[in-house]
Amino acid sequence: MKRGLSRALTLVFVVALFALQSTTPAHAAPGDQVADVLTPEGATVWPLGISPSVGFDGRYLYYAEFAGHVLHRIDVPPPGGAHDATGHIDIPIVGIPSGVIAISYDAGRDAFWATAGDGLSVYLLTKSGAAVLILTIDPVNGRPGYQCQPGNFCTESKLNYDRADDTLWIGPDAWPRIYHYQTYPDAQGHAVLASTPFIDVSAPPNDMTLECGYSIGSAVAVGGPYLLIGAGGCARYFQYTHTGVKVASFKISETAIGDFECDNVSYGVSVIWVKNAFWGEIRAYEQPSPNLCVYGGG
Repeated sequence: MKRGLSRALTLVFVVALFALQSTTPAHAAPGDQVADVLTPEGATVWPLGISPSVGFDGRYLYYAEFAGHVLHRIDVPPPGGAHDATGHIDIPIVGIPSGVIAISYDAGRDAFWATAGDGLSVYLLTKSGAAVLILTIDPVNGRPGYQCQPGNFCTESKLNYDRADDTLWIGPDAWPRIYHYQTYPDAQGHAVLASTPFIDVSAPPNDMTLECGYSIGSAVAVGGPYLLIGAGGCARYFQYTHTGVKVASFKISETAIGDFECDNVSYGVSVIWVKNAFWGEIRAYEQPSPNLCVYGGG
């Protein structure tokens, strides 16, 4: 009787251990790849598959094509190697004439903040696809010092929502300054710069030159006391304070960085979702520490 009970308990323990191992990534270092999902669009022609957007609402992943008019939703993939997307649905976007560039989930409003294809308009986008214009960025006064560089997508702007002070961090494509805005407009409907109007990732000693050979912002995520910033073409992500002090950088296996989004609930470790800009693929990389970047803005 005791031997049978012992065998039964051993079997239960082994099954439980296997289940735990199959759902918890065996990673323990910042920058380790935790999950990988291939979207149905794959490497199809422009603009399908070409996408600098990823959002996460605590349950599903979302993305859109470059200046697209469809919000795609897929299941969060299991940890481990690459998996084809499951649960894919298409949600028509209504109310953004120039299409969507980047999105970031706001847990308090249960909606996405979105930059539009004109590079200056910022919308609030529901998960059912309805969008409302909230503010526009003055191309001169709203982006101090900005100059479009040759070869850049000058109407492409990445953003992330910061719930700590209800603000938005928005960075033009491949530009070293990431601008910081209130979520409300002024009397003219223009974006209002926050008390810290921007951070500059090219300002020594907080630049990226040592790691990348150049300093630009191609993606930004926030959900706590730090910003996580990616530089397109450089297989690293960077940890910055809200005032622009570089804390650390971490290797990842991604260089075509399109967009970032925080996730601290899907796996046994906290991750940052990274959308490949030129391929229908979204990967999750381990954050520097647990819950450093909380989904939905923190």
